[in-house]
Amino acid sequence: MDEKLTGDEFSKWFSTYGLITSQRILGHYKISIPQKELIPAIKSATSFYHHLVQVPLKNVLNGIVLQQANDYHIYVQKLFIDYLLSGESGKPPEAQGAATRESLENERKALVSLGEQFNQKQLDHEAVIGTSQKILIKLSTDLKESMANSANSLHHLTTRNNSDFTKEQIVTILTRTLIEAGIELKSQNIDKNLFIDKAIDLLHLSKTEGMKEKLNELLNEFFNVLSKVNEQISELFNTANSITESARAFRSQFYQAALRVIELMKLLPEYKIDPEQDMINREALHFDKTIGETQQ
Repeated sequence: MDEKLTGDEFSKWFSTYGLITSQRILGHYKISIPQKELIPAIKSATSFYHHLVQVPLKNVLNGIVLQQANDYHIYVQKLFIDYLLSGESGKPPEAQGAATRESLENERKALVSLGEQFNQKQLDHEAVIGTSQKILIKLSTDLKESMANSANSLHHLTTRNNSDFTKEQIVTILTRTLIEAGIELKSQNIDKNLFIDKAIDLLHLSKTEGMKEKLNELLNEFFNVLSKVNEQISELFNTANSITESARAFRSQFYQAALRVIELMKLLPEYKIDPEQDMINREALHFDKTIGETQQ
């Protein structure tokens, strides 16, 4: 039952589950990305869509960590159930092991209190999921509508400049631009200049100051929507991150409680943990305990 406290928070988990989960998340928000663009869209740090899926991915990850904490909680509860059923806890104070039994009773009471706090955190997690889903669906709809409006304006511009693209192709180009030049890494904000430069290249327009100003004007509403989405994502991520910290803390506390209870039970002269039953009880504990931990 050793528990490492190191490891990249998303690396192992994302490589196994993140891509499929992210694709489903984007589909849930009715965001369509060409298959060949999907991996960079989700994994590239400059991709706006990478930023967008962080909150739902964080919520999924939090659910996994909370489940692991719950598995530890249940394991300790089973230790106490077997102990209480044995009659060991009911022995008189003068019987050998009284101090250990008192310590175990204190651990049991502490576990009950911790369990109540944990149950509340699980409810908080569910509330965060519901709120973030509602907000992100609305933001994704706003983004899609704004992108369509921008594509319409850019279609007129490209037609006048002998650059023949359909509105659908321009939407695809804007999507690709959000992937390749959506987020400025240092500030984590929308990089307008880089976005415009990339869009000009993909739309086969002349890279003049006048053209840049024109695109900035035509994309102004789109940039405003992007900034709003980006700000809301950051707020939601901070909320989800607070759940992460609590979930990790509960997982560690239940794990440490299990270790303490086991050691105390070993001190009792006439009580032994049933090894076969304990093996059964531990079956739910075979998971990656580093999930959700940040690099130390």
